[in-house]
Amino acid sequence: MISFRGEAASRGIASGPAHLLAAKVSVAERRILRKDRDAEVAHLEEGIVATDEQLDRLQRRLVDGKSAGADLVQAHRMILRSAEIAGEARRLILDECSAAEWALTRALDKIRTVFLGLPDPYFRERGGDFEAVGERLLRTLLGLPELRPDGLTPGSIVVGLDLSPLDPFHLHAAGAVAIVTENGGRTSHGAIIARALGIPYVSGIKHLCARIVVGTPLIVDGTRGDVLLDPSDDVKKTYVARAAAVRQRERRLLEAKDSPAVTTDGVRVGLGANVESLLGVAAAPAAGAESIGLFRTEFLYLDRADLPTEDEQHRDAVSVLQAVGGLPVTFRTLDLGGDKLPLAFEMPKGPNPALGIRSIRFSLERPSIFRTQLRALYRASVAGPMRIMFPLVTTTAEVQRALAICAEVRAELSAEGTPYAPDVPLGVMLETPAATLIADLLAAHVDFFSIGTNDLIQYACAADRENADVAHLRSPLHPAVLRLLKHAIDAAVAARRPISVCGDMASDPALTWLLLGLGLRELSMEPHAIPAVKAIIRASSLQDAAAFAIRALASPDEQETARLIEQTIAPRFAADLETFMPPSDT
Repeated sequence: MISFRGEAASRGIASGPAHLLAAKVSVAERRILRKDRDAEVAHLEEGIVATDEQLDRLQRRLVDGKSAGADLVQAHRMILRSAEIAGEARRLILDECSAAEWALTRALDKIRTVFLGLPDPYFRERGGDFEAVGERLLRTLLGLPELRPDGLTPGSIVVGLDLSPLDPFHLHAAGAVAIVTENGGRTSHGAIIARALGIPYVSGIKHLCARIVVGTPLIVDGTRGDVLLDPSDDVKKTYVARAAAVRQRERRLLEAKDSPAVTTDGVRVGLGANVESLLGVAAAPAAGAESIGLFRTEFLYLDRADLPTEDEQHRDAVSVLQAVGGLPVTFRTLDLGGDKLPLAFEMPKGPNPALGIRSIRFSLERPSIFRTQLRALYRASVAGPMRIMFPLVTTTAEVQRALAICAEVRAELSAEGTPYAPDVPLGVMLETPAATLIADLLAAHVDFFSIGTNDLIQYACAADRENADVAHLRSPLHPAVLRLLKHAIDAAVAARRPISVCGDMASDPALTWLLLGLGLRELSMEPHAIPAVKAIIRASSLQDAAAFAIRALASPDEQETARLIEQTIAPRFAADLETFMPPSDT
Protein backbone atom coordinates (compact mmCIF):
# COMPACT_ATOMS: atom_id res chain seq x y z
CA MET A 1 0.00 0.00 0.00
CA ILE A 2 1.16 3.53 -0.85
CA SER A 3 -0.41 6.58 0.78
CA PHE A 4 -0.50 10.14 -0.58
CA ARG A 5 -1.50 13.42 1.04
CA GLY A 6 -3.15 16.11 -1.08
CA GLU A 7 -5.61 18.94 -0.53
CA ALA A 8 -9.03 18.07 0.87
CA ALA A 9 -11.14 19.66 -1.87
CA SER A 10 -14.52 17.96 -1.27
CA ARG A 11 -15.49 16.00 1.84
CA GLY A 12 -16.32 12.33 2.05
CA ILE A 13 -14.76 8.86 1.90
CA ALA A 14 -15.00 6.47 -1.03
CA SER A 15 -13.29 3.35 -2.35
CA GLY A 16 -13.24 1.75 -5.76
CA PRO A 17 -11.17 0.86 -8.83
CA ALA A 18 -9.16 3.60 -10.56
CA HIS A 19 -10.31 5.10 -13.86
CA LEU A 20 -7.89 7.41 -15.70
CA LEU A 21 -9.20 10.55 -17.35
CA ALA A 22 -8.15 11.08 -20.95
CA ALA A 23 -5.07 13.25 -21.37
CA LYS A 24 -5.35 16.72 -22.83
CA VAL A 25 -4.93 17.21 -26.55
CA SER A 26 -1.51 18.44 -27.67
CA VAL A 27 -0.85 20.02 -31.08
CA ALA A 28 2.33 20.89 -32.94
CA GLU A 29 3.05 24.23 -34.55
CA ARG A 30 1.45 24.52 -37.98
CA ARG A 31 1.38 27.46 -40.37
CA ILE A 32 -0.83 28.14 -43.39
CA LEU A 33 -0.44 30.05 -46.63
CA ARG A 34 -1.61 33.67 -46.68
CA LYS A 35 -4.21 32.83 -49.29
CA ASP A 36 -5.77 30.28 -46.91
CA ARG A 37 -6.29 32.65 -44.00
CA ASP A 38 -9.97 33.37 -44.68
CA ALA A 39 -10.73 29.66 -44.94
CA GLU A 40 -8.90 29.03 -41.67
CA VAL A 41 -10.88 31.77 -39.91
CA ALA A 42 -14.05 30.16 -41.26
CA HIS A 43 -12.86 26.81 -39.82
CA LEU A 44 -12.35 28.50 -36.44
CA GLU A 45 -15.82 30.08 -36.60
CA GLU A 46 -17.40 26.72 -37.45
CA GLY A 47 -15.61 25.18 -34.48
CA ILE A 48 -16.87 27.92 -32.17
CA VAL A 49 -20.45 27.40 -33.36
CA ALA A 50 -20.21 23.61 -32.90
CA THR A 51 -18.66 23.98 -29.44
CA ASP A 52 -21.32 26.47 -28.41
CA GLU A 53 -23.97 23.94 -29.46
CA GLN A 54 -22.35 21.36 -27.16
CA LEU A 55 -22.48 23.79 -24.25
CA ASP A 56 -26.05 24.78 -25.09
CA ARG A 57 -27.16 21.13 -24.89
CA LEU A 58 -25.44 20.74 -21.53
CA GLN A 59 -26.95 23.97 -20.22
CA ARG A 60 -30.47 22.91 -21.19
CA ARG A 61 -30.00 19.53 -19.47
CA LEU A 62 -28.90 21.25 -16.27
CA VAL A 63 -31.80 23.71 -16.35
CA ASP A 64 -34.33 20.95 -17.05
CA GLY A 65 -32.88 18.86 -14.22
CA LYS A 66 -32.81 21.86 -11.86
CA SER A 67 -29.12 21.10 -11.28
CA ALA A 68 -26.47 23.56 -10.17
CA GLY A 69 -24.14 24.79 -12.88
CA ALA A 70 -26.31 26.21 -15.65
CA ASP A 71 -24.90 29.67 -14.94
CA LEU A 72 -21.37 28.27 -15.10
CA VAL A 73 -22.06 26.80 -18.54
CA GLN A 74 -23.39 30.19 -19.64
CA ALA A 75 -20.13 31.75 -18.46
CA HIS A 76 -18.21 29.19 -20.54
CA ARG A 77 -20.26 30.12 -23.60
CA MET A 78 -19.25 33.75 -23.08
CA ILE A 79 -15.59 32.79 -22.60
CA LEU A 80 -15.74 30.80 -25.85
CA ARG A 81 -16.47 33.97 -27.86
CA SER A 82 -14.25 36.25 -25.79
CA ALA A 83 -11.48 38.46 -27.14
CA GLU A 84 -8.95 36.41 -25.16
CA ILE A 85 -9.84 33.13 -26.91
CA ALA A 86 -11.78 33.69 -30.14
CA GLY A 87 -10.44 37.19 -30.79
CA GLU A 88 -6.77 36.32 -30.17
CA ALA A 89 -7.02 33.11 -32.24
CA ARG A 90 -8.48 35.10 -35.17
CA ARG A 91 -5.69 37.66 -34.90
CA LEU A 92 -2.99 34.99 -34.95
CA ILE A 93 -4.53 33.37 -38.02
CA LEU A 94 -4.76 36.65 -39.94
CA ASP A 95 -1.55 38.33 -38.76
CA GLU A 96 0.82 35.38 -38.36
CA CYS A 97 -0.70 32.69 -40.60
CA SER A 98 -1.13 30.27 -37.73
CA ALA A 99 -3.41 27.28 -38.27
CA ALA A 100 -6.60 27.49 -36.21
CA GLU A 101 -5.61 24.84 -33.65
CA TRP A 102 -2.11 26.32 -33.25
CA ALA A 103 -3.52 29.84 -32.93
CA LEU A 104 -5.89 28.61 -30.22
CA THR A 105 -3.05 26.84 -28.40
CA ARG A 106 -0.97 30.04 -28.40
CA ALA A 107 -3.94 32.08 -27.15
CA LEU A 108 -4.42 29.62 -24.30
CA ASP A 109 -0.71 29.76 -23.44
CA LYS A 110 -1.01 33.54 -23.10
CA ILE A 111 -4.05 33.27 -20.82
CA ARG A 112 -2.36 30.55 -18.77
CA THR A 113 0.64 32.79 -18.14
CA VAL A 114 -1.63 35.56 -16.82
CA PHE A 115 -3.46 33.30 -14.37
CA LEU A 116 -0.37 31.44 -13.18
CA GLY A 117 1.12 34.79 -12.20
CA LEU A 118 -1.64 35.43 -9.66
CA PRO A 119 -0.57 34.54 -6.10
CA ASP A 120 -4.09 34.07 -4.73
CA PRO A 121 -5.23 30.47 -5.43
CA TYR A 122 -8.89 31.46 -5.66
CA PHE A 123 -8.20 33.81 -8.56
CA ARG A 124 -5.43 31.66 -10.07
CA GLU A 125 -7.79 28.70 -10.39
CA ARG A 126 -10.31 30.74 -12.36
CA GLY A 127 -7.98 30.08 -15.28
CA GLY A 128 -9.35 26.55 -15.28
CA ASP A 129 -12.51 27.85 -16.94
CA PHE A 130 -10.54 29.23 -19.89
CA GLU A 131 -8.51 26.00 -20.07
CA ALA A 132 -11.69 23.90 -20.14
CA VAL A 133 -13.32 26.00 -22.86
CA GLY A 134 -10.13 26.00 -24.93
CA GLU A 135 -9.73 22.22 -24.63
CA ARG A 136 -13.34 21.70 -25.74
CA LEU A 137 -12.87 24.00 -28.76
CA LEU A 138 -9.53 22.40 -29.65
CA ARG A 139 -11.09 18.94 -29.79
CA THR A 140 -13.82 20.29 -32.05
CA LEU A 141 -11.29 21.87 -34.42
CA LEU A 142 -9.38 18.58 -34.63
CA GLY A 143 -12.54 16.57 -35.31
CA LEU A 144 -12.29 14.69 -32.02
CA PRO A 145 -15.44 13.66 -30.12
CA GLU A 146 -16.63 15.59 -27.09
CA LEU A 147 -14.83 14.36 -23.97
CA ARG A 148 -17.05 12.01 -22.01
CA PRO A 149 -16.25 9.40 -19.34
CA ASP A 150 -16.78 6.52 -21.76
CA GLY A 151 -15.85 3.16 -20.33
CA LEU A 152 -16.16 4.31 -16.72
CA THR A 153 -17.50 1.55 -14.52
CA PRO A 154 -20.01 2.85 -11.96
CA GLY A 155 -18.35 2.91 -8.56
CA SER A 156 -14.96 3.95 -9.96
CA ILE A 157 -12.58 6.61 -8.67
CA VAL A 158 -11.48 9.00 -11.41
CA VAL A 159 -7.80 10.02 -11.53
CA GLY A 160 -6.45 12.74 -13.83
CA LEU A 161 -4.11 15.68 -14.25
CA ASP A 162 -6.80 18.34 -13.94
CA LEU A 163 -10.52 18.62 -13.27
CA SER A 164 -12.37 20.90 -15.62
CA PRO A 165 -15.28 22.86 -14.13
CA LEU A 166 -17.80 20.75 -16.05
CA ASP A 167 -16.17 17.34 -15.48
CA PRO A 168 -17.98 16.63 -12.18
CA PHE A 169 -21.38 16.76 -13.93
CA HIS A 170 -20.38 14.09 -16.46
CA LEU A 171 -18.49 11.97 -13.94
CA HIS A 172 -21.32 12.03 -11.40
CA ALA A 173 -23.83 11.03 -14.07
CA ALA A 174 -21.55 8.16 -15.13
CA GLY A 175 -21.36 6.80 -11.57
CA ALA A 176 -17.95 7.99 -10.36
CA VAL A 177 -17.74 7.91 -6.55
CA ALA A 178 -14.62 10.09 -6.04
CA ILE A 179 -12.06 12.18 -7.91
CA VAL A 180 -8.29 12.66 -7.52
CA THR A 181 -6.15 15.07 -9.54
CA GLU A 182 -2.51 16.10 -9.70
CA ASN A 183 -3.36 19.79 -10.05
CA GLY A 184 -6.15 22.12 -8.91
CA GLY A 185 -7.41 22.99 -5.47
CA ARG A 186 -10.48 23.43 -3.29
CA THR A 187 -11.26 26.90 -4.65
CA SER A 188 -11.49 25.76 -8.28
CA HIS A 189 -14.84 25.57 -10.01
CA GLY A 190 -14.41 21.83 -10.37
CA ALA A 191 -14.07 21.50 -6.60
CA ILE A 192 -17.07 23.75 -6.00
CA ILE A 193 -19.20 21.56 -8.28
CA ALA A 194 -17.85 18.37 -6.68
CA ARG A 195 -18.90 19.66 -3.25
CA ALA A 196 -22.33 20.62 -4.59
CA LEU A 197 -22.75 17.08 -5.96
CA GLY A 198 -21.34 15.41 -2.84
CA ILE A 199 -18.38 13.76 -4.63
CA PRO A 200 -15.22 13.28 -2.49
CA TYR A 201 -12.30 15.03 -4.18
CA VAL A 202 -8.58 15.24 -3.34
CA SER A 203 -6.36 17.53 -5.43
CA GLY A 204 -2.69 18.39 -5.71
CA ILE A 205 -1.07 14.91 -5.66
CA LYS A 206 1.81 15.28 -8.10
CA HIS A 207 2.98 12.45 -10.40
CA LEU A 208 0.06 10.25 -9.39
CA CYS A 209 -1.23 9.34 -12.87
CA ALA A 210 2.05 7.63 -13.82
CA ARG A 211 1.67 5.31 -10.81
CA ILE A 212 -1.93 4.34 -11.52
CA VAL A 213 -3.03 1.34 -13.55
CA VAL A 214 -6.67 1.22 -14.57
CA GLY A 215 -8.56 -0.90 -12.07
CA THR A 216 -6.09 -0.38 -9.21
CA PRO A 217 -8.00 -0.29 -5.88
CA LEU A 218 -8.04 3.16 -4.29
CA ILE A 219 -9.40 4.78 -1.14
CA VAL A 220 -10.08 8.52 -1.21
CA ASP A 221 -10.57 10.52 1.98
CA GLY A 222 -11.79 13.93 0.85
CA THR A 223 -12.13 15.13 4.45
CA ARG A 224 -8.47 14.65 5.33
CA GLY A 225 -6.94 14.81 1.85
CA ASP A 226 -5.60 11.23 1.87
CA VAL A 227 -5.42 8.82 -1.07
CA LEU A 228 -4.41 5.18 -0.54
CA LEU A 229 -3.17 3.14 -3.48
CA ASP A 230 -3.77 -0.63 -3.36
CA PRO A 231 -4.77 -0.71 0.33
CA SER A 232 -4.67 -3.94 2.32
CA ASP A 233 -7.86 -5.70 3.36
CA ASP A 234 -7.41 -4.52 6.95
CA VAL A 235 -7.05 -0.89 5.83
CA LYS A 236 -10.14 -1.24 3.65
CA LYS A 237 -12.12 -2.52 6.62
CA THR A 238 -10.88 0.36 8.76
CA TYR A 239 -11.96 2.96 6.19
CA VAL A 240 -15.30 1.27 5.56
CA ALA A 241 -15.98 1.43 9.30
CA ARG A 242 -14.78 5.03 9.51
CA ALA A 243 -16.90 6.07 6.53
CA ALA A 244 -19.96 4.47 8.12
CA ALA A 245 -19.24 6.21 11.44
CA VAL A 246 -18.78 9.57 9.71
CA ARG A 247 -22.05 9.16 7.79
CA GLN A 248 -23.85 8.25 11.00
CA ARG A 249 -22.46 11.27 12.86
CA GLU A 250 -23.24 13.58 9.95
CA ARG A 251 -26.81 12.28 9.82
CA ARG A 252 -27.12 12.82 13.56
CA LEU A 253 -25.81 16.37 13.32
CA LEU A 254 -27.95 17.21 10.29
CA GLU A 255 -31.05 15.98 12.10
CA ALA A 256 -30.68 19.09 14.25
CA LYS A 257 -30.10 21.47 11.33
CA ASP A 258 -33.43 23.21 11.88
CA SER A 259 -32.95 23.47 15.63
CA PRO A 260 -31.77 26.85 16.92
CA ALA A 261 -28.17 27.27 18.04
CA VAL A 262 -28.91 27.94 21.71
CA THR A 263 -26.47 27.33 24.55
CA THR A 264 -27.46 25.29 27.58
CA ASP A 265 -27.91 28.54 29.52
CA GLY A 266 -30.27 29.97 26.91
CA VAL A 267 -28.11 32.24 24.71
CA ARG A 268 -29.08 32.27 21.03
CA VAL A 269 -26.27 32.34 18.42
CA GLY A 270 -26.93 33.19 14.78
CA LEU A 271 -25.21 30.91 12.27
CA GLY A 272 -24.71 32.08 8.68
CA ALA A 273 -22.90 30.67 5.66
CA ASN A 274 -20.12 32.06 3.50
CA VAL A 275 -20.92 31.60 -0.20
CA GLU A 276 -18.85 32.53 -3.23
CA SER A 277 -21.39 32.05 -6.02
CA LEU A 278 -24.89 30.99 -6.89
CA LEU A 279 -23.50 27.45 -7.30
CA GLY A 280 -22.90 27.17 -3.56
CA VAL A 281 -26.06 28.82 -2.28
CA ALA A 282 -28.12 25.64 -1.98
CA ALA A 283 -25.63 24.15 0.51
CA ALA A 284 -26.35 26.91 3.04
CA PRO A 285 -29.98 26.18 4.02
CA ALA A 286 -29.33 22.45 3.57
CA ALA A 287 -26.73 22.69 6.35
CA GLY A 288 -29.00 24.71 8.64
CA ALA A 289 -27.74 28.24 7.91
CA GLU A 290 -30.02 31.03 9.10
CA SER A 291 -28.49 33.57 6.70
CA ILE A 292 -25.84 34.11 4.07
CA GLY A 293 -23.38 36.01 6.21
CA LEU A 294 -20.99 36.64 3.33
CA PHE A 295 -21.68 36.53 -0.40
CA ARG A 296 -18.56 37.24 -2.46
CA THR A 297 -19.73 39.29 -5.44
CA GLU A 298 -16.42 39.32 -7.35
CA PHE A 299 -17.06 35.76 -8.54
CA LEU A 300 -19.29 37.16 -11.31
CA TYR A 301 -16.42 39.30 -12.62
CA LEU A 302 -13.81 36.57 -12.85
CA ASP A 303 -15.35 34.08 -15.26
CA ARG A 304 -15.55 36.37 -18.25
CA ALA A 305 -13.51 38.59 -20.48
CA ASP A 306 -15.74 41.66 -20.08
CA LEU A 307 -17.28 43.48 -17.14
CA PRO A 308 -20.79 42.33 -16.16
CA THR A 309 -23.56 44.79 -16.87
CA GLU A 310 -25.86 46.24 -14.24
CA ASP A 311 -28.69 44.00 -15.42
CA GLU A 312 -26.50 40.88 -15.18
CA GLN A 313 -25.44 41.75 -11.64
CA HIS A 314 -29.06 42.49 -10.76
CA ARG A 315 -30.21 39.11 -12.08
CA ASP A 316 -27.41 37.34 -10.19
CA ALA A 317 -28.30 39.04 -6.88
CA VAL A 318 -32.02 38.34 -7.34
CA SER A 319 -31.24 34.68 -8.09
CA VAL A 320 -29.30 34.43 -4.83
CA LEU A 321 -32.08 36.05 -2.80
CA GLN A 322 -34.69 33.78 -4.35
CA ALA A 323 -32.55 30.67 -3.94
CA VAL A 324 -32.34 31.07 -0.15
CA GLY A 325 -36.09 31.50 0.24
CA GLY A 326 -36.22 34.62 2.40
CA LEU A 327 -33.02 34.20 4.41
CA PRO A 328 -31.11 37.48 4.76
CA VAL A 329 -28.04 37.83 2.52
CA THR A 330 -25.01 40.05 3.14
CA PHE A 331 -23.46 41.03 -0.19
CA ARG A 332 -19.83 42.08 0.09
CA THR A 333 -18.92 44.65 -2.54
CA LEU A 334 -16.07 43.89 -4.89
CA ASP A 335 -12.91 42.46 -3.38
CA LEU A 336 -10.87 43.19 -6.49
CA GLY A 337 -7.61 44.97 -7.22
CA GLY A 338 -3.93 44.35 -6.64
CA ASP A 339 -3.38 40.78 -7.82
CA LYS A 340 -7.13 40.12 -8.19
CA LEU A 341 -8.26 41.70 -11.44
CA PRO A 342 -10.65 40.39 -14.09
CA LEU A 343 -9.21 40.04 -17.57
CA ALA A 344 -11.40 42.90 -18.73
CA PHE A 345 -9.58 45.38 -16.52
CA GLU A 346 -5.96 46.46 -16.51
CA MET A 347 -4.36 48.25 -13.60
CA PRO A 348 -0.79 48.36 -12.25
CA LYS A 349 -0.37 45.91 -9.36
CA GLY A 350 2.13 48.03 -7.47
CA PRO A 351 5.12 46.66 -5.56
CA ASN A 352 2.96 45.00 -2.88
CA PRO A 353 -0.54 44.17 -4.20
CA ALA A 354 -1.85 43.02 -0.80
CA LEU A 355 -1.21 46.54 0.52
CA GLY A 356 -2.20 48.37 -2.64
CA ILE A 357 -5.36 49.41 -4.50
CA ARG A 358 -7.79 46.63 -3.70
CA SER A 359 -11.27 46.03 -2.26
CA ILE A 360 -12.97 49.28 -1.16
CA ARG A 361 -9.95 51.24 -2.40
CA PHE A 362 -10.46 49.76 -5.87
CA SER A 363 -14.17 50.60 -5.79
CA LEU A 364 -13.53 54.19 -4.74
CA GLU A 365 -10.82 54.58 -7.39
CA ARG A 366 -13.24 53.29 -10.05
CA PRO A 367 -16.57 54.83 -8.96
CA SER A 368 -18.35 53.95 -12.24
CA ILE A 369 -17.79 50.22 -11.57
CA PHE A 370 -18.81 50.72 -7.93
CA ARG A 371 -21.99 52.61 -8.88
CA THR A 372 -23.00 49.91 -11.33
CA GLN A 373 -22.68 47.26 -8.65
CA LEU A 374 -24.55 49.33 -6.06
CA ARG A 375 -27.37 50.08 -8.49
CA ALA A 376 -27.72 46.36 -9.21
CA LEU A 377 -27.76 45.47 -5.51
CA TYR A 378 -30.26 48.16 -4.53
CA ARG A 379 -32.55 47.13 -7.39
CA ALA A 380 -32.33 43.52 -6.16
CA SER A 381 -33.19 44.54 -2.60
CA VAL A 382 -36.93 44.29 -3.33
CA ALA A 383 -36.49 40.53 -3.88
CA GLY A 384 -35.55 39.73 -0.28
CA PRO A 385 -33.81 40.90 2.89
CA MET A 386 -30.22 41.92 2.26
CA ARG A 387 -27.28 43.92 3.61
CA ILE A 388 -24.35 45.55 1.80
CA MET A 389 -20.85 45.34 3.26
CA PHE A 390 -17.63 47.16 2.29
CA PRO A 391 -14.33 45.19 2.49
CA LEU A 392 -10.86 46.24 3.70
CA VAL A 393 -11.87 49.54 5.25
CA THR A 394 -9.11 51.40 7.12
CA THR A 395 -10.48 54.94 7.60
CA THR A 396 -13.75 56.67 8.38
CA ALA A 397 -13.20 58.78 5.26
CA GLU A 398 -13.46 55.67 3.07
CA VAL A 399 -16.73 54.74 4.73
CA GLN A 400 -18.13 58.25 4.31
CA ARG A 401 -17.25 58.26 0.60
CA ALA A 402 -18.86 54.85 0.11
CA LEU A 403 -21.99 55.93 1.97
CA ALA A 404 -22.17 59.12 -0.12
CA ILE A 405 -22.10 57.08 -3.32
CA CYS A 406 -24.82 54.82 -1.91
CA ALA A 407 -26.94 57.91 -1.21
CA GLU A 408 -26.40 59.17 -4.76
CA VAL A 409 -27.40 55.79 -6.18
CA ARG A 410 -30.58 55.77 -4.09
CA ALA A 411 -31.41 59.28 -5.32
CA GLU A 412 -30.90 58.19 -8.93
CA LEU A 413 -33.16 55.18 -8.51
CA SER A 414 -35.83 57.31 -6.83
CA ALA A 415 -35.70 59.86 -9.67
CA GLU A 416 -36.09 57.06 -12.20
CA GLY A 417 -38.98 55.51 -10.32
CA THR A 418 -37.02 52.27 -9.98
CA PRO A 419 -38.16 50.19 -6.98
CA TYR A 420 -35.61 49.52 -4.22
CA ALA A 421 -35.50 49.10 -0.45
CA PRO A 422 -34.25 52.41 0.98
CA ASP A 423 -33.28 50.99 4.36
CA VAL A 424 -30.75 48.34 3.31
CA PRO A 425 -28.26 48.06 6.23
CA LEU A 426 -24.71 49.14 5.32
CA GLY A 427 -21.71 47.72 7.14
CA VAL A 428 -17.97 47.17 6.96
CA MET A 429 -15.58 44.27 7.25
CA LEU A 430 -12.99 44.66 9.96
CA GLU A 431 -9.96 43.12 8.25
CA THR A 432 -7.16 45.45 9.23
CA PRO A 433 -5.76 46.34 12.64
CA ALA A 434 -6.53 49.98 11.78
CA ALA A 435 -10.24 49.33 11.27
CA THR A 436 -10.42 47.09 14.32
CA LEU A 437 -8.87 49.70 16.58
CA ILE A 438 -11.25 52.46 15.36
CA ALA A 439 -14.36 50.29 15.45
CA ASP A 440 -15.91 52.75 17.90
CA LEU A 441 -15.42 55.58 15.38
CA LEU A 442 -16.70 53.51 12.45
CA ALA A 443 -19.78 52.56 14.46
CA ALA A 444 -21.04 56.14 14.14
CA HIS A 445 -21.37 55.64 10.37
CA VAL A 446 -22.42 52.02 9.76
CA ASP A 447 -25.17 49.62 10.77
CA PHE A 448 -23.13 46.47 11.39
CA PHE A 449 -19.67 44.88 11.44
CA SER A 450 -18.23 41.58 10.26
CA ILE A 451 -14.69 40.54 11.14
CA GLY A 452 -12.67 39.04 8.30
CA THR A 453 -10.12 37.08 10.28
CA ASN A 454 -8.14 35.79 7.28
CA ASP A 455 -6.81 39.22 6.31
CA LEU A 456 -6.82 40.50 9.89
CA ILE A 457 -4.41 37.72 10.92
CA GLN A 458 -2.25 38.36 7.85
CA TYR A 459 -1.88 42.06 8.58
CA ALA A 460 -1.62 41.75 12.36
CA CYS A 461 1.17 39.17 12.07
CA ALA A 462 2.84 40.76 9.00
CA ALA A 463 2.75 37.34 7.33
CA ASP A 464 1.47 36.96 3.76
CA ARG A 465 -1.37 34.44 3.77
CA GLU A 466 -0.14 32.98 0.44
CA ASN A 467 3.47 32.54 1.58
CA ALA A 468 4.08 29.07 3.01
CA ASP A 469 7.42 30.17 4.44
CA VAL A 470 5.68 32.34 7.05
CA ALA A 471 2.64 30.12 7.64
CA HIS A 472 3.87 29.38 11.16
CA LEU A 473 3.49 33.08 11.99
CA ARG A 474 -0.16 33.28 10.91
CA SER A 475 -2.01 31.99 13.95
CA PRO A 476 -5.61 32.80 14.86
CA LEU A 477 -4.54 32.20 18.47
CA HIS A 478 -1.82 34.87 18.51
CA PRO A 479 -2.39 37.11 21.56
CA ALA A 480 -2.46 40.18 19.29
CA VAL A 481 -5.24 38.67 17.17
CA LEU A 482 -7.30 37.77 20.23
CA ARG A 483 -6.88 41.27 21.67
CA LEU A 484 -7.91 42.87 18.36
CA LEU A 485 -11.01 40.67 18.26
CA LYS A 486 -11.92 41.55 21.84
CA HIS A 487 -11.42 45.27 21.20
CA ALA A 488 -13.67 45.24 18.12
CA ILE A 489 -16.37 43.15 19.78
CA ASP A 490 -16.47 45.37 22.86
CA ALA A 491 -16.67 48.52 20.70
CA ALA A 492 -19.54 47.08 18.65
CA VAL A 493 -21.45 45.98 21.74
CA ALA A 494 -20.98 49.43 23.34
CA ALA A 495 -22.30 51.10 20.16
CA ARG A 496 -25.15 48.56 19.88
CA ARG A 497 -24.00 47.44 16.44
CA PRO A 498 -24.31 43.76 15.40
CA ILE A 499 -20.93 42.12 14.88
CA SER A 500 -20.03 38.72 13.46
CA VAL A 501 -17.02 36.79 12.27
CA CYS A 502 -16.95 35.58 8.66
CA GLY A 503 -13.33 34.47 8.39
CA ASP A 504 -11.98 30.93 8.65
CA MET A 505 -11.93 31.10 12.46
CA ALA A 506 -15.71 30.74 12.43
CA SER A 507 -15.46 27.51 10.40
CA ASP A 508 -13.30 25.80 13.02
CA PRO A 509 -15.54 24.17 15.68
CA ALA A 510 -12.52 23.96 17.99
CA LEU A 511 -12.61 27.77 18.19
CA THR A 512 -16.35 28.12 18.83
CA TRP A 513 -15.95 28.47 22.60
CA LEU A 514 -13.27 31.12 22.11
CA LEU A 515 -15.44 33.23 19.78
CA LEU A 516 -18.52 32.97 21.98
CA GLY A 517 -16.48 33.76 25.08
CA LEU A 518 -15.06 36.88 23.42
CA GLY A 519 -18.62 38.15 23.03
CA LEU A 520 -19.73 37.12 19.54
CA ARG A 521 -23.34 36.07 18.99
CA GLU A 522 -23.20 35.75 15.19
CA LEU A 523 -20.89 33.47 13.19
CA SER A 524 -20.68 32.95 9.44
CA MET A 525 -18.74 30.00 8.07
CA GLU A 526 -18.35 27.43 5.32
CA PRO A 527 -21.67 25.53 5.11
CA HIS A 528 -20.15 22.13 5.91
CA ALA A 529 -19.00 23.41 9.34
CA ILE A 530 -22.43 24.60 10.49
CA PRO A 531 -23.75 21.27 11.89
CA ALA A 532 -20.66 20.69 14.05
CA VAL A 533 -20.54 24.28 15.30
CA LYS A 534 -24.25 24.13 16.11
CA ALA A 535 -23.81 20.85 17.98
CA ILE A 536 -21.03 22.35 20.11
CA ILE A 537 -23.08 25.47 20.88
CA ARG A 538 -26.11 23.41 21.90
CA ALA A 539 -23.95 21.29 24.23
CA SER A 540 -22.14 24.23 25.84
CA SER A 541 -22.87 26.99 28.30
CA LEU A 542 -21.90 30.59 27.69
CA GLN A 543 -20.46 30.59 31.20
CA ASP A 544 -17.95 27.88 30.22
CA ALA A 545 -17.09 29.68 26.98
CA ALA A 546 -16.54 33.00 28.76
CA ALA A 547 -14.27 31.38 31.33
CA PHE A 548 -12.29 29.75 28.53
CA ALA A 549 -11.88 33.07 26.69
CA ILE A 550 -10.56 34.74 29.84
CA ARG A 551 -7.87 32.06 30.11
CA ALA A 552 -7.05 32.39 26.40
CA LEU A 553 -6.68 36.17 26.64
CA ALA A 554 -4.28 35.72 29.54
CA SER A 555 -2.10 33.22 27.63
CA PRO A 556 1.41 34.47 26.86
CA ASP A 557 1.50 32.94 23.39
CA GLU A 558 -0.50 30.98 20.82
CA GLN A 559 1.07 27.68 21.86
CA GLU A 560 -0.39 27.98 25.33
CA THR A 561 -3.84 28.75 23.90
CA ALA A 562 -3.56 25.74 21.59
CA ARG A 563 -2.79 23.57 24.62
CA LEU A 564 -5.90 24.93 26.34
CA ILE A 565 -7.97 23.87 23.34
CA GLU A 566 -6.39 20.43 23.25
CA GLN A 567 -7.02 19.91 26.97
CA THR A 568 -10.49 21.47 27.21
CA ILE A 569 -12.31 21.44 23.85
CA ALA A 570 -10.87 18.49 21.93
CA PRO A 571 -11.64 15.73 24.48
CA ARG A 572 -15.17 16.95 25.10
CA PHE A 573 -16.14 17.23 21.42
CA ALA A 574 -13.76 14.73 19.82
CA ALA A 575 -16.36 13.01 17.61
CA ASP A 576 -17.81 16.20 16.15
CA LEU A 577 -14.40 17.73 15.50
CA GLU A 578 -13.18 14.58 13.72
CA THR A 579 -16.29 14.43 11.58
CA PHE A 580 -16.14 17.92 10.19
CA MET A 581 -12.54 19.03 10.40
CA PRO A 582 -9.30 17.68 8.89
CA PRO A 583 -6.44 16.75 11.22
CA SER A 584 -4.24 19.57 12.45
CA ASP A 585 -1.27 18.65 10.22
CA THR A 586 -3.11 19.24 6.94
